[in-house]
Amino acid sequence: MCLLPAACDPSPTPAPAPTPSQSPPIASLAALPRPPFAEAAAPTGPAHASNPLNLPPFTLKLDQGRRVFTFSDRMLAGARLGSTLVLYAATVVGFEGDDLIIEGRGGPSYKVHPGYVIPVPDVPRLRPHDPVLTEWNGVMKHAVVTRFVKDKIEVRYTDMDARTPLGLLKGARFVRQAEGLAPGNFAAWKDGDTWRHVLLVSRLGGLPEAPDAAPTTLPAGSARWFALAYGGAASIVDEASLRPIPIKPQLKVGANVWAEWVGALRPAVVQSAEETGLYTVKFERAGRPATVGWGLLTPPLAGP
Repeated sequence: MCLLPAACDPSPTPAPAPTPSQSPPIASLAALPRPPFAEAAAPTGPAHASNPLNLPPFTLKLDQGRRVFTFSDRMLAGARLGSTLVLYAATVVGFEGDDLIIEGRGGPSYKVHPGYVIPVPDVPRLRPHDPVLTEWNGVMKHAVVTRFVKDKIEVRYTDMDARTPLGLLKGARFVRQAEGLAPGNFAAWKDGDTWRHVLLVSRLGGLPEAPDAAPTTLPAGSARWFALAYGGAASIVDEASLRPIPIKPQLKVGANVWAEWVGALRPAVVQSAEETGLYTVKFERAGRPATVGWGLLTPPLAGP
């Protein structure tokens, strides 16, 4: 993968201070407010290392050498609900039962339950203005394709600080997003009286969405999702409490919306849409306008 020189410099300059719509630096996550989680008994036995959250079993059919987004072995070690998790670019190098063997990042390979993996197509068909999952310094990010430059693809990141330079990528992973509740998409989660902003990772149980969908041990009709809440907090949420967030919203200046602010969706008004993939909004009872990207705002939602 090749990014702009500033991103490839072995001693990069510090990133700009985050705006309210950007996830905070990893170092500060321990101090963040977290949504409540039901305490679950910690899993034990040989499957614990590859499945620390005790996700239900299912099979994910991938070829050896397939590229994916998943979590590092260090993050999975001892992970539980509420733990900070970050999706990284990785490669499948083998299989052991239903587990995938992931090529280690500077260390030995390790096993991962398929519920912790977002597959990446080998040759995605991309066009300008497509919303995509891609990578930035190895971390999974959301972006919009801006143009093609010979054998490289230029993108604007939509879930980072708006001042982040455009990325000029070669050999990077790309997943072309589709509307709806899907791995890698953002969603709104109704948690009591609060609509929380979450990143979907994998669907667990319930009636299959497609004939080849993976079966699980959960009863039909009780589908849940493994998701990441504010600060990357590992969460298991009921599908009935989720609403999809548009991947490519068409919003006019003056439109009322809900936009992400510190992990929750707050009322705001669209002020401008000068760059593809980004909107400037003004939150109620807030100071300066903020720039938020696709996936971080939605028309107002109705409750479950």
